[in-house]
Amino acid sequence: MKRGDLQESSARPLCWISVLTRLSGVLAGIGAFVIALLVSYEVLARTLFGVTTGWVNDASSYLMGFIAFGGAAYALAEGAHVGVDLVVTRVPHVLRTIFSCLSDWMVLLIVSLLAWLSLVFWWDAFESGEKSWGLFEVSLWIPYSFFTLGMIWLLIVHVAGMIRRGRKPV
Repeated sequence: MKRGDLQESSARPLCWISVLTRLSGVLAGIGAFVIALLVSYEVLARTLFGVTTGWVNDASSYLMGFIAFGGAAYALAEGAHVGVDLVVTRVPHVLRTIFSCLSDWMVLLIVSLLAWLSLVFWWDAFESGEKSWGLFEVSLWIPYSFFTLGMIWLLIVHVAGMIRRGRKPV
């Protein structure tokens, strides 16, 4: 077995993550398109018919949360997150590797904390039956689930990236 075959065979169990991550990116794109349609509808309804649709603002807000948190893992997988490399590009390769490893572990810690806290937040809204105050009344556990699922998915994608880079989390 060649070295490339070994790397390819170890990556196969993680290929489902890649497929689901691409799907989350597509769904975030569809969400952005739906927001554009809703806002266009709102503008046309106000301009042509003098009708206000308060539900468009609420629906757009929930979709924006879906896009932000549902698309975070896709952005991470595609390397689309903003990174500041002012210091990292000016240090030797050994320090760059150490900084990269520390960065991975810090992100793991922060995203794990956010995933846990969002799950607690979601559970509280689910248990209490809390509803939104807008014209478009929604049980808040539904939009809060975007945050929870997005953070859990971001955590999974980050851990898969760490494994691919050889930094296995404990």
